[in-house]
Amino acid sequence: MALALLVLPPVAQAAAAPQGWTLTDSSGHLWGLSLFEQPDPAYPAGWRLRLTARSPGQAVDHQRPLLLHDGIGASWSLPNRSEELVREGEELIPTASGQFDARALEPSPSDVQPLQLEVPTDQGEGTAVVMLQPEVVQALHALQPNLAR
Repeated sequence: MALALLVLPPVAQAAAAPQGWTLTDSSGHLWGLSLFEQPDPAYPAGWRLRLTARSPGQAVDHQRPLLLHDGIGASWSLPNRSEELVREGEELIPTASGQFDARALEPSPSDVQPLQLEVPTDQGEGTAVVMLQPEVVQALHALQPNLAR
């Protein structure tokens, strides 16, 4: 069994357990990023990207999408699915977390181009700008064959 885990692609391993990273935005604020498959059958299946503020005073806008840009002109807009952070029918979505639908990552981002996130914040039309680490870029690239799940 341990050998099977070593040879499975990163996405197959991600299905068993969420992947997570700590990121820093351009203002020095910390963010947690999680990549996982939606486990709650009350919501549409598929991959989700969750961002959680780890610095005081940061709050995610639960209405706007998450924007991604690479270094060669490609961009993606991931729909906001923050309502999935609470049980169906509940209204109090945590202000420090936002959840986004990764199925919108089509075509798949390159596994070698840098990716920049524009996290929608609740400060007017503000955004927190985050450059993704290479291992996060590679994990997002590896999702492509599995996005339709």
